Amino acid sequence: MGDLERQARAAARAEADFRLEVRDRLAQLEATRIAAYRRLNLLRGMLEAVSAVDEAAAAIDAGIDYACRCTGWSETDQSYAELRERLRPTADAMQAARLATTPGQEPPSPQAPLLAFAGFEAWYQARFGADFLALMASDAPTFQSVVDF
Repeated sequence: MGDLERQARAAARAEADFRLEVRDRLAQLEATRIAAYRRLNLLRGMLEAVSAVDEAAAAIDAGIDYACRCTGWSETDQSYAELRERLRPTADAMQAARLATTPGQEPPSPQAPLLAFAGFEAWYQARFGADFLALMASDAPTFQSVVDF
């Protein structure tokens, strides 16, 4: 009987450990999904804002304005001008990508806005110790588990 009790306790510990691992992994996957959708929605909205304006400088400002509105940044914030300047390369890359190239001119990389935004995100994390995308309300599709772990 003692052997069976040890086996039962070991099985219960293994099950509990597994549940914790699954819970932690699920939380990691959820956070990754939320960040990916926030990034997608922010950059999509910035691109739409940039594309809606014909004049280059105004288009770039429109993209930056969109990102600031989505994340709650305003002129009353102390580092607002710095934030706008750091977002500018992303909006610049979006503006450049939408312009037609002339013959012989190499088209801009379609990855340029993504790379610029990745640089911005790294700067924001280092500067403010926070994730920029966390400022957005979650509009990511949700996943409802059919099985309760």
